[in-house]
Amino acid sequence: MERATATPPRSVRLAIRGAWLLTAILGVSVILMAIFDDQLAGAWARHHTGAREVFEQGGRAGLERSNFAVPSFVPVGVTMFVVGVMLVFVLAVFLRLGYRWGQLGLIALVLGCVYATIALGFVLEPPAVFVVVAVACLLVEGVTLVCLWHPDTRAHVRGPWVGGPGVESEQPVAGDRVPE
Repeated sequence: MERATATPPRSVRLAIRGAWLLTAILGVSVILMAIFDDQLAGAWARHHTGAREVFEQGGRAGLERSNFAVPSFVPVGVTMFVVGVMLVFVLAVFLRLGYRWGQLGLIALVLGCVYATIALGFVLEPPAVFVVVAVACLLVEGVTLVCLWHPDTRAHVRGPWVGGPGVESEQPVAGDRVPE
């Protein structure tokens, strides 16, 4: 089941590096969530009636004493980081081998990151450090998307139906029906 034996084009290598850089930024964000936990709770409280006043008087502890269910951001962030690492690992392997679904999967993942970056980094008004991380993340996401849609990347992931990897070989590709 050999697909692409040559070294992938530079755009593919850069796209994969960009995806890994996004996971690193997510890891840094999780660490920042743990450090700025109270400030994130304050940003959350500003958008909830009643919670704002309680937070201004007693902080996070005041919210918990007043029976507000303050969201815990760190466990969600850690889960997102672990899932992100696993997805990038699998999708990058298949993109490197020339499978289109590796490219499309990474594009979908990066577009989801763009949405989350805008929503969490700007709309919810987090502490300033998260805005800086969001701007850096948007830059990496943009470069990664450009690399994923670059003509060299698209040529690398062409399937056997258009003369891409796997066409020259007489070996059946996974999923091909083998004549009996």
